[in-house]
Formats: sequence, structure tokens, C-alpha cells
Amino acid sequence: MASSGSYNLAITRDDIINTALQLAGIIGEGETGTSSQLSESALLLNMIVKLREADGMPLWALKRGYILPFSGVSSINTDSHVVTAYDTTTLSAASAASDTTLTVTSITGFSASDEIGIELDDGSIDWTTINGAPSGTTITITTGVTSAAASGNRVYGYTASSERVQKPLRIIQANTLDLTSNISNEIKCNSSLTDYYNLSARTTEGLTNQIYYTPLPSSDTALETNGQIFIYPRFIDGTTIIEFSYHRPFMDFDSSTDNPDFPQAFYLPLTLELTTFVGIKGGVTIEERREMRKEAQYYLEQALSTVAPEGSLYLQPGER
Repeated sequence: MASSGSYNLAITRDDIINTALQLAGIIGEGETGTSSQLSESALLLNMIVKLREADGMPLWALKRGYILPFSGVSSINTDSHVVTAYDTTTLSAASAASDTTLTVTSITGFSASDEIGIELDDGSIDWTTINGAPSGTTITITTGVTSAAASGNRVYGYTASSERVQKPLRIIQANTLDLTSNISNEIKCNSSLTDYYNLSARTTEGLTNQIYYTPLPSSDTALETNGQIFIYPRFIDGTTIIEFSYHRPFMDFDSSTDNPDFPQAFYLPLTLELTTFVGIKGGVTIEERREMRKEAQYYLEQALSTVAPEGSLYLQPGER
């Protein structure tokens, strides 16, 4: 018997929906849902996907992030200088206060309109944006540096539109990384905000050894876009960053041809779970739907058993 040699089973959003509509008896074999049925079922499917975030820390959604140095405060929003990738270089000539032109060791990876942070001589980080395309070894910034920065001071850059992290569901591990010595040190991830608030002298600067993450945003209007990361001690200079492993949210189904943001083992339970909800409109009795729900739960448990448990890490390189 010949095997296919293929492992690339793929389904789309509308494959899931049409199969669920068929299983619920709403449409017949070989039929497809109406425009209204597809759009209403897509809404339900996205709600199911968001609920699946409660299942734990699946390996495929575990990512690596970086907190770039910031000054004067003990916390940072995740829609700020918290990124999935960054570029770094050093100044190759000193800059005086108010200078808008930086001479750097390399402009590789730095682009017009990028966020850029410059380590000043007092150890603080001055964040602004790049004004125009860098050229040669020169980067022009939008706002002049607030004080002197010596040759050799660290410079960071990233593209805000594509390299900021999507709001993490959880942060499970963190460490500092000294970019000069390449030495890493473990950071304790506190389990409650009370642990953080019980720390004395929270304005202390030094090598960060504790962080706390809350998915609660800094403002009610930012519920889906940022959480807050509290660090202790604060950054003392620009030579060290914080690396962390986090669980990202699952991606939405936005179009009919979108593939699930799940491994193949989850295709069946997603379809069966959707069937239990669309069946309400299709006249499926509550007893039948209860049995469907049991079946969906069984296959969900089977799917979860195929993925690595919380704590296994996939470390994704970020510095280019």
C-alpha cells in the first residue's frame, strides 16, 4: 500500500463553518452556507478561539519578547518599547545636547520613522524617532538628544508598526542580557502585584531581578492593546535589556480563506464546538447539543494531549 508522503492538511475558516452547518443539519451534504450564515458563524468561531486561550500555554503560541531600556519609571506598557525584534548599534562619535544628527557604528536595520533610543551619559535613555532614511553612518532624529551622549553609548531601534509585541496573555520566564558582555541573569516573575508593591525603594536603579506582568491596561481604552510590566530595580543604563518568554493571543479568523492558528489536531474539536452553537439556530434539541458538547470536549482533550505542556519553551531569535 502506498502512502501519500504528505503531512500538510490545511483547512480554512469557511471549511470549518460549512462542516459545522452540515453536522448541525442546517445545510445538506455538499452545500455551503449563505452569506449571513457564514458571517454569523464566523463571529461564533472567533469567540470560541478567544475562549481557547484559557487552555494553558501551548507550545506553538509561546514567543520571545524584549524590553528595551527606559528611564524614570518602574513600569512600561506592552504597546511601547516591548518588542519581538530590535536593532542595536553604538555611537561612533559623541553627541552634544540638542544634536539631531547621530554618527553610529552601523545603520543596518534602522529605517525612516523607526523608534530610536539613545543612551545618554547619565545612563538614561532618550527615545525619539528617525527622521528620514539613515545614510552611511548617519542617523537623523526628530528631536535632539536632551543631554550629552558619548561615543560608545548604546543605540536601539525598532519599527513600531510591526515589531511591538501583541499584548501577552502571560509572561512565564524572563532574564536580563548584557549586550556588552553577553552575560544573562535570571529574573523572578512575581505571581501577584502585591509582591511587587511589597518591595522597598521601588525607584532603585540596578540590574533588574524581578518583574510582574498584569494584562490589565494602563487605561480602560487600551484593554485589548496593552498590559503593564513592572520591573525592579529600574534600568540603570542602556547596556542591558530584558528578554522574556510569553504566551501570545490566538489570531482571529478575518477572512474566508484564513487558516486556523492551531495545529492540525485542533481542527476537529474547533469544528465540533462550533456545531454545538450553530445547532441552536438549526433546531437541534438541548439534549442533542449536550451530547455534541461532550463529544467536542473529548476531542479537545485529545488535541491538548498532543501539544507540549506549559513550561516548554521555543526561543525565537529577535535581534537582527
